[in-house]
Amino acid sequence: MPIMKPNKNEILTDIIIDYDRWKKHPELEYAISLAVKKTLQLTNNNNNFDEISVYLTSDKTIIELNKKYRGLNEPTNILSFTSTEPHLGDLILSYDYINQELKTYKKKFKAHITHLTIHGVLHLLGFDHEHDLAALEMERHEIRILKELGYNNPYETK
Repeated sequence: MPIMKPNKNEILTDIIIDYDRWKKHPELEYAISLAVKKTLQLTNNNNNFDEISVYLTSDKTIIELNKKYRGLNEPTNILSFTSTEPHLGDLILSYDYINQELKTYKKKFKAHITHLTIHGVLHLLGFDHEHDLAALEMERHEIRILKELGYNNPYETK
């Protein structure tokens, strides 16, 4: 049965889990949905899109997609694929890669997933980090949205 959009100002976040390790985190779907909603609100884009898809997978799948679409035969934490209105696009996240980042950088799961989701949505909205000024602008948005959600600046070193 399809999930109905709550109201015309809300975006439906369709989350697909194809890798069981993601299911260890019951707060995951709420954190992702909230990050999407807040990113669209704070960038004044919440009325243009009806839906976003978030695909939670493994390194194996993300390597295949990264190779096919970016020519890189390696894993990454998140891929973003834009679409056209009313579908904002697709975010694909790799549990294996993200889990390694959590260990390497001593990050908290919910905070890191929230940050990656915000980062991915910003890419779908046309932001990038290809040069220094664009990267700074994107980081400013990420930091502001994370702060609004109660998280610290992920770029600060302690």
